Amino acid sequence: MSFLRFQLALTALIVGFTTSSAYAKVYLNSQCTMKANSGKIEGNGSKDEKFPLASISKLVTSLWAIETLGANYRFETKIHVTKIGPKAYNMHFEGSRDPLMGRNVGYFILAQLTMKQLGIERIENLTFDENFQMEWNVEEPVAVAGDTKLFADIAEQAAHVEHELENGFITTIADNSYTYLRKISKSVGVTLPEEKPSIKFGSVTFLAKDDFKKTNETQTFVYKSAPLYKIIKNMNNKSNNYVADHLYWNLGGTQAFNAYLAANLKMDNRDLEFNLGSGNNADYISKKKYDYNEGTCTAMIKVLIRLNEVLATQKLILTDVMAVAGKDDESTLKNYEGVMTDAMVAKTGTVDKAKTLAGTISTGNGTIYFVILMHKDSSGENGSAANAIKNRIRALFTINNGSKKINYSETTPLPFDSQSALVLEYGPHLGMF
Repeated sequence: MSFLRFQLALTALIVGFTTSSAYAKVYLNSQCTMKANSGKIEGNGSKDEKFPLASISKLVTSLWAIETLGANYRFETKIHVTKIGPKAYNMHFEGSRDPLMGRNVGYFILAQLTMKQLGIERIENLTFDENFQMEWNVEEPVAVAGDTKLFADIAEQAAHVEHELENGFITTIADNSYTYLRKISKSVGVTLPEEKPSIKFGSVTFLAKDDFKKTNETQTFVYKSAPLYKIIKNMNNKSNNYVADHLYWNLGGTQAFNAYLAANLKMDNRDLEFNLGSGNNADYISKKKYDYNEGTCTAMIKVLIRLNEVLATQKLILTDVMAVAGKDDESTLKNYEGVMTDAMVAKTGTVDKAKTLAGTISTGNGTIYFVILMHKDSSGENGSAANAIKNRIRALFTINNGSKKINYSETTPLPFDSQSALVLEYGPHLGMF
């Protein structure tokens, strides 16, 4: 019996209560591990069978996005402002499908515009194109844990964005929201004015990219998002469904994903079968009951290894895109404490029929990659399933000579950074006004 197979057998013995009853509501679907650099994946008899992945799907989406776009890719939104009268302007958003375009970014852009001293007091016409998407509450629970809207066409998408702009972006900024914005902006080296922006707005309408025309009075400013790896860290920390699903769709959706799977990972739908980037139940789109992303334990180990390798080529590590147990307070791992604190880098997953965890643990015997896929009958067993997973992780530490703390300081990834400050790309020099 190999060492790792022995480990799995012992782990199963230690936590056998989760599978001891034929009527158990919580039981193991699959578990596998691999010692770093060993090249050998060990697991139970179902390690090559597909099961619901839940939000550890986001690790696959993370890999696809980083390998396709690059870890330091930034979404660029162009803000065209055209003077039409004394202190009056038109504004047009030329988007890039930035998945974190919401309240914090919206207010950040307004504050940055006021710093340009253009004298803007009113925006008569605010327009946006087909590549500008906005979810005002993108960093709030309603978007983080909800069903991500898939628009039937551009008209439906435009109607939604118009609603978000009218009910969020152009409304009066609350004092507490602006105080928070200034605080988090300062943490990334950006100082915003003490006084909140107070620009008044007229109409909000959709205007296709090809239909927007600049004039001699137009100035174009560029907003750059935080680099992609920080957006992904933000996504994985909070398990943000909206961000994951939009990254998945931005990259081309299921057809493009399957092509990536074959070309880059040498896998197919026998290994990973995806419907959404988040791992959320896609039945609200497909109308199929319990339409989850599914994958094998073996495939997910390979994804973790590849993600680590791709990050390394860009001078990053797993902690740059995944949460650290007991350290990242704003993450779903904040309650994974004890032996796991400072020694586990992972992503959690929860859907109606599954509770999952995937990542690495740092042990006395070295780094161990692991994937645990649990079944549960309903959300009522979330706590029991989580405890069963924690017991399995504790057992892995026990049979691998305990934990070895990693060197990590908590980071709070924001949708913008110091390079996000608006930069003039086109138009008359500011001194001409």
